[in-house]
Amino acid sequence: MPILLTGASGFLGTKLVAHLCSSGETHLRCFVRPNSDTSKLDGLRAKYPSTRFEYVVGNLLSRDDAYRATHDVDMVYHLAAQMRGAAPSLYENAVVASRNLLEGVIAHRVRRVVLVSSISVYGLSHLRRRVVITETQPLDPHPEQRDCYTFAKVRQDLLFQEYRRQNDFELIVLRPGAIYGESRHLLPSRAALRLGPVLLQIAAHNPIPVVYVDNCVAALALAGSQTFPEGCYNVVDDNLPTGQEYVQAFRSVADNVHCMKLSVPLAILLSHLLDRYRSYSKGRIPRLLTPYQVRATWGGHTFSNHKLKGAGWRPLVSTSDAMLCTFKGSKSEIQLAAAKESSRTYIAGHPSRLVKSEN
Repeated sequence: MPILLTGASGFLGTKLVAHLCSSGETHLRCFVRPNSDTSKLDGLRAKYPSTRFEYVVGNLLSRDDAYRATHDVDMVYHLAAQMRGAAPSLYENAVVASRNLLEGVIAHRVRRVVLVSSISVYGLSHLRRRVVITETQPLDPHPEQRDCYTFAKVRQDLLFQEYRRQNDFELIVLRPGAIYGESRHLLPSRAALRLGPVLLQIAAHNPIPVVYVDNCVAALALAGSQTFPEGCYNVVDDNLPTGQEYVQAFRSVADNVHCMKLSVPLAILLSHLLDRYRSYSKGRIPRLLTPYQVRATWGGHTFSNHKLKGAGWRPLVSTSDAMLCTFKGSKSEIQLAAAKESSRTYIAGHPSRLVKSEN
């Protein structure tokens, strides 16, 4: 029976497909949208002729497409995610699409589901600084006070857990930090907020919960094994860089980028002023930063990966090597990627264009 991968043509999906092929998987079903670029998947299909590739072209917002995708499969990797966009679109693609997928899972009696969630789902705003976050930490009770992406991911996570309680299938929820790697020169929001050519760094000495893409793929592959126990798992690397270290690496290949540093108290003061200005404008300006969000995102909390390690995971690539691999590419290519990201990150009056880069 095939393994279904949603989001198969994405940055993480193509890496996972390559890993599964090299590990000897014989039958993969790749769910892709009609406008997806499948050139990398086509290359993998040619490279691994012993692996049977199926493409299911559709949209998980269609229940019929979700049912077609889950028919006669043994396991599902749900990687598909929308990282930016208007609030209704983010919600639909995280929650409505997931509900359709889960209905297909139940109807076709799929044995195991691996969900890629996010460490951003935890409720941290009320915690003291430097608390170590394990998988026992409750999900955020007020994600609407943070951002649209977090709200959608919290609802998605809760939806999967609700379906698992009511039905008979195995569920593993992986909650990775910001996933980065070659061709994805990511600037996590915890490292800096991009406002055009300016990088706003809050609490620059905080460790940044990131995971190198190859290490995340190793966790996904392990989660798909029959002996891997059900449950929720944080996926973050060891020896994490601070925000300052990450931004320095990013700036080494991105010209014309300026930094502005703020302490957490100053960021909270700024967020209060922005909230007041938003109220004064009667909501005509976007919600850029809230006190709740500042405390949750820049509280200096660290995320434990001990549970995942206890299940057998080890990072394949050290953080120092991962940073080197990520930022050693062509400077012109990275500058172009950074410029494109900058143009999408902030457009005044359009909160839908605020980038949420935590996965």
